[in-house]
Parts: sequence; C-alpha cells; structure tokens
Amino acid sequence: MGCCGSDTKENQSPNVIPYSNKNFDKEKCKSLVSSLPTRTNTNLQSLKDKMKSQTGKLTDKEKSFVVFLWECQNIDYDLQSYLSGQNVDCTPDGVFKNGKTVCSGYAHLYKEIAVYLELKVECVSCYAKGYGYEPGHIFTQTDHEYNVIFLDNKWYAIDATWGAGHAEGNKYVKEYNEFYFLVDPELLIKTHFPADERWILTKKKYSLEEFSRWPKVYSNFYSSGFYKYTPDDGSIELKNKNTLKIKVWRNNMKSANASCNVYLLDGNVYRQQLNMDYINFYDDRFEIDFIFNKKGKYKIQVFGNGTGDKTTHSMLDYVVNVENDAKKELSFPTTYDKAKNINIIEPMYDNLKSGEKVKFKIKSDLETVIIIDGKWHYLNQKDNGFFEDELTIQTQPGNNLIIGMKKENNSCDYMVSYKVV
Repeated sequence: MGCCGSDTKENQSPNVIPYSNKNFDKEKCKSLVSSLPTRTNTNLQSLKDKMKSQTGKLTDKEKSFVVFLWECQNIDYDLQSYLSGQNVDCTPDGVFKNGKTVCSGYAHLYKEIAVYLELKVECVSCYAKGYGYEPGHIFTQTDHEYNVIFLDNKWYAIDATWGAGHAEGNKYVKEYNEFYFLVDPELLIKTHFPADERWILTKKKYSLEEFSRWPKVYSNFYSSGFYKYTPDDGSIELKNKNTLKIKVWRNNMKSANASCNVYLLDGNVYRQQLNMDYINFYDDRFEIDFIFNKKGKYKIQVFGNGTGDKTTHSMLDYVVNVENDAKKELSFPTTYDKAKNINIIEPMYDNLKSGEKVKFKIKSDLETVIIIDGKWHYLNQKDNGFFEDELTIQTQPGNNLIIGMKKENNSCDYMVSYKVV
C-alpha cells in the first residue's frame, strides 16, 4: 500500500536476482522479541530501556531486525483513517499509545527506537506503488514514508509499514512480510522512489518518469523465485493490434506455477473477462498470450507461486489501453489440468473451421502427442524438436478438436481443446 502501506536499456526497469543480506541469527532475535513486553503492557520509554538492555550484545543488524519485528507485531495500519482522510497522530508517543498509524508513524517510531539503540537511521519520503496504485498513474506528490539504516558502511532500506500487513479492499490484513527488512535497493526501486535522490541506492540512478512507466511489482514476485519480466512498460497502448505477450522468468518453472486475470473497465468498475489469456510453460519461464477483441481499458494481474507454496499470489499488474475493436474476433483454446505438459506454437488463437487444412506446431517433452479429430492422430516429434503436422479438420461444427497425452491404459488425458465452427 502506498502511504496506506503494505507493495539494460535507458528506459528499462532493473530485472535482478535478489542478493542475500540477512546473514545473522534471526531465530535468536525472534526469541528475544517474544520476551519483550507488548505495546499494551508497557510504555514507549520502558520498551526502549528494556530493548536496549537486552540487545547490548547483538550486532547492529540484529538490533535493527529486533526493532522491525517488534513494530510489525505490535502496530497496525490505520486503514479506516487513511481512507476517510482523517488526520493520524504519527508521533512516536502517539503511535505507541494508539497502537495504529499510517506509514509516517511507522517510520518515525522505528527511528525513535533504533536511534535509542545507537543505530543510524533516517526517514525517507517517497512515491510508492502501493494500495490503490494503477500502472500509468502520474505522481504529483509523495505518498509514503519508510526508513534507511546505515549498517556495515552501507545504507539499507526498511519498511515496517509494508512488513506489518497489507490492505484487501477496505480491510487491513495483519500479515508479516520479512521481505521489507533490508530490501535490496534494486528491488525496492520498483515500488519506492525517494523524493530526495541521495536515497536512490541503486547502482544506476533512475528518474521518476522511468519509475512511473514500470508495472506494479509485488514482493511475491521475488520471494517466489521469479526475477525478470517483459514488457517493461506497465501501461501499454495497443493502437494497431489486439494481441499482447507477457514473459516471466524463473530458474525452475517445474517447481512453480502461474495464472492470470484480465479485467475490462466498465464505467468505474473493472469486470473480469474470461478466455482472454493463454499460458505456455517452459523450463525457465512462462509466457502469457492475450487477445483483446473489444477496445477499452484492461487491467492484467499476474499471479504465481514458488516451491512448496500451494497458493498463487499477486506478482505483476499491467494496464492495457486497446484503441480499436479487433477486425476478426479471436479466441484461445480451452486448457485442462495436463496443459502444462504442452506448448502451443500454432494455431494459437482462432476457432478451427471444419473442412479446412490447419498446421499444428507443438513443443513438449512427451514422446507422443495425440490429436482427436474424429479419430486419433499420433504426432511424433520431428528432428527440430517440435511436433508438427497438417490436418484437414474432420470434426463437425459445434464440437471440439482435442489435443491429448496417452495414458498407460491406452486412454487419453485431455490437454487442450479447440472449438470447431
């Protein structure tokens, strides 16, 4: 959330693999925090005194983590005051007394406690791609605040607001997110652009204009193992075509998954659209193809997960402005659970016509691919690594042509089906 806090070419955003800067005894710190009094059982000065006495033997990095974790656990985001435009007490004493605040309150309380522990900390005002942000938004004023801390002769970023939770609609969800402790500056710049350029800690200095063009990137993008995406622009104009491709890279896609939602702006409401996207999975990436038959403004939300995570999470947001209706209405084939075993090269988007000759080109690690078009056609892999064949469509209009994979009992698991007209 922006102030409502919780998430190369010259014009390209940084695509990087996160570095690890959290090499300290995290479990020791968590145990120490669990022994500290909660906000309701003490006052600010007593907490600072207690924290100072118990962290005396910790490294500065460990101290900074103790403050971050305690604040994330004990302070809530005051979403209702933010949404209603009410003034919120952001002084350290006021935040501690109320137990809730907005981003400035988190930042000032963190600094108050950290400086008492003899850490060097500053508050940074920034433009943020958080709650309510939509790609293409033009920033006119800062809307968020976080901290920077000087450790091991280097400045790092800490955002306790986004670390403590996030908003879902008009509800605040308390959900700890450790990603926002000592954030890699090459990742933080995707969502936080400092008003004072000295706090742009990346190797390359970006402009606010460049920052404004990038898509919205969520922390789950990196925590799930993804590291690169295209296109680089978050607000896309389609003037002379009605198709789009998004690519996202990960070192091992076999241990991850992805999905996508597409919404069309109808008045002031985005309404979900179906059958507008098709995902092909490869070893090192996934690719999403989109079709837009009607002109309008669309929002694309890309979801993904990593190893051992059964739930997909928000990763990327794009906005697409489609200038014209498609000259010919297109549609994607229907996919089934086994579709991840196959990559459709062609035909990608079109209904098949009964009686017409159609070229099929498919990429897969399977030994055989089956096309069910009235009867079974077994496709064998060619020398170029693809399954290729031309078929005159025998399926009657109104029925489906199936692409499947052979099972041990000589039956077939459906992977993809095309509508025949």
